Amino acid sequence: MKASSLHFSVLAFNRAPRIWVIVGSVIFLIFTTVNIASGISQETSKWQAEDAKILDTGVVYETVGCGEWCYHPTIFFEWQIDGETHKSTSYSKKYVNFYASGAAHQWLEDYPVGSNTTAYVNPNDHSDAVLITHTWIQMMGIEFVLYNLLCASTCLLLPHLALFTARSFEKTLPEHSHKRYKLVSTVVWASGQVQGSWNSGPEAIELQVMARSAWIKKNFDSMDMDEALAISQALDARAKKFEGGFRTFSVLIDGTKEKEVEARSTTELLEIISSFGGDSKLIYLEDTKEKGRQLEFSFLGDKGGDDHLSIKELLGDEIIREEIVNVERNSGENQPWQMVDDFVQETLRNCGTDDEDWWN
Repeated sequence: MKASSLHFSVLAFNRAPRIWVIVGSVIFLIFTTVNIASGISQETSKWQAEDAKILDTGVVYETVGCGEWCYHPTIFFEWQIDGETHKSTSYSKKYVNFYASGAAHQWLEDYPVGSNTTAYVNPNDHSDAVLITHTWIQMMGIEFVLYNLLCASTCLLLPHLALFTARSFEKTLPEHSHKRYKLVSTVVWASGQVQGSWNSGPEAIELQVMARSAWIKKNFDSMDMDEALAISQALDARAKKFEGGFRTFSVLIDGTKEKEVEARSTTELLEIISSFGGDSKLIYLEDTKEKGRQLEFSFLGDKGGDDHLSIKELLGDEIIREEIVNVERNSGENQPWQMVDDFVQETLRNCGTDDEDWWN
């Protein structure tokens, strides 16, 4: 059992995986039906056989039907049906071509000029006939059919994989395994752009945290426990939301450009600011900005072969505390992301007035 499976725990106790299965199944059916219907509409194997005569043949050198210059045999033939004579050069719905002139002329030896042959007439349009018939699979090509089925099957496989994995976490809590919650929209318009997404509600998040713990205990002997605990802690940290939903922060990038961002948790805040360019970011945590409490992140570059990050808690111009984090170290209990997250959370707890949390 791989510890990376823990990432799928965020799908547990949600209706989303089940909806994905339904939507994926519908897409698969529509996609498959449209492709099969398209092939069947070109099928000529069941057309009506009638006597026909070859009037003329030839070979043309062209790019039609093969994407490059090639030799295409031409056949001009006629047939009679219901007392009417019809003529055509469309002897096959599937293009026939050769890369050698000799091969094209040799192929035409089966259709000598003036000979009698059999034409297959479209029962719905007697002016449409062919000399060579094909089933719908032959028209589309077995490779094309298999490729399209493979593409369409992803609409089934991925949702079913998500559902199967989500169920494996739900089953770790039998008394809650029947519970399903809707996703909660946190999409808002901020700073001239859309921020947020659809996420699990608080009830589902609480159960996901419990399920991850139970899942790790159940599978501890078949996975890398350090990796499993690190992933679980990261997901648990993401699950800890700010009270009241989104919080707004002002971020000063490289001391020149200020941006406003909104985040639901410290983990999301860190993800957002890490996406910004620049080597330093200063987050104002209070309305007084540079006079209040701040968080400063500075990329220190390579030290001893590893990249390091400096994190400072500031109160005005005063440095309250500082920590240097080796961002490439990834073992043991003190994971880099956990150290940064803990530092940020403690700094946020230090904000406030009148013994109230700063965000209330």
